[in-house]
Amino acid sequence: MQHPNRPTGAAQDGAPTPQGKLLWLRTSVRLVAMTVAIVATFWLIEPVRAQDNVHVVAGGENLSTIARRYGMTMQELAAYNGIVNPNLLFVGQKIQIPGSGYAPQMLAPAQSSVLPGEAGYHVVARGQTLSEIAKSYGMTTGDLMRLNGISNANMIWVGQKLRVTARVEAVTPGAAYAPKPAVADDIYVVQPGDTLAEIAARHQTTVQSLLMANGLPNPNFVWVGQQLRVRANTQPESSLNLVAAPADGKRWIEVNLTNQTLTAWQGDVPVMFTAISSGRAGTPTVTGRFTIGTRYKAQRMTGPGYDLPNVPWVMYFYQGYAIHGAYWHNNFGVPMSHGCINMRTNEAEMLYNWAPDGTEVYVHY
Repeated sequence: MQHPNRPTGAAQDGAPTPQGKLLWLRTSVRLVAMTVAIVATFWLIEPVRAQDNVHVVAGGENLSTIARRYGMTMQELAAYNGIVNPNLLFVGQKIQIPGSGYAPQMLAPAQSSVLPGEAGYHVVARGQTLSEIAKSYGMTTGDLMRLNGISNANMIWVGQKLRVTARVEAVTPGAAYAPKPAVADDIYVVQPGDTLAEIAARHQTTVQSLLMANGLPNPNFVWVGQQLRVRANTQPESSLNLVAAPADGKRWIEVNLTNQTLTAWQGDVPVMFTAISSGRAGTPTVTGRFTIGTRYKAQRMTGPGYDLPNVPWVMYFYQGYAIHGAYWHNNFGVPMSHGCINMRTNEAEMLYNWAPDGTEVYVHY
């Protein structure tokens, strides 16, 4: 019979039996496991730190889960990284995390490093593309677009201020665009979220009037930063100055790609001088001496990423390169095209009527 006061698993002399040893071992293992679980729980509660303040997006992650992991909100993390659409993340993307691991000291500069560019910003120079700018700062084009809320990589312009680090304030929409032109009352710069109907109502005009004033093919043909004429008579006045030109003077056209200008010469007299938009860095305009050949008063032009109906006053001077009017932008003086020479439509019409077949076109830097 078992002694009433003797513990289970103990021998009569008080020494543990084999069963008692096994019971003690199992209890010890359980205690160790519970201790590890408790420590791990507290470790998981403590916000994690990103290596070098950067988190690399892994498969299955989204901005919300990443933000929670570092003890901050998704909105804070999106603002810190200049992310416009929180749903557009990709595996391998680098997300900057504030060094504390908690809610960030928003856009606080690092104490031990110098801000890139001009105090964290880059001002777009003539001929630069977004991809070239991104590469110069060790970034991808996508990163630079997200940091500045840019939806179209081709829509940048000379003088635009770009944010090249998340440690500086984002450029406000009003400051992101070129200074207001002299005809500010007649020109409106499209802002994020604008529609043509809203712009028309704001300026007490109609959508159809805006379509006609700007040569737009449809009401959806607008983008952030686009300059719209809000009155039909606001197209810049221009004319051919033929007064001092010799009537029998040779007619030829000079295009300066460095200055983004076109000069129409009659003899030794410039009868037209205006700003143009030539090809961007990825689709440069051909250089050399050519002559005008095929001509169209209007033509549909298509290519990678564009389909433009009724392009006016087209004069081809070399293969697929032409001088023509451009109704889809007002950024003349900035490279904007796929290689052609863009002009204001009224000036393109005057040049079309002035230059006969065979007119020399000299394109140079």
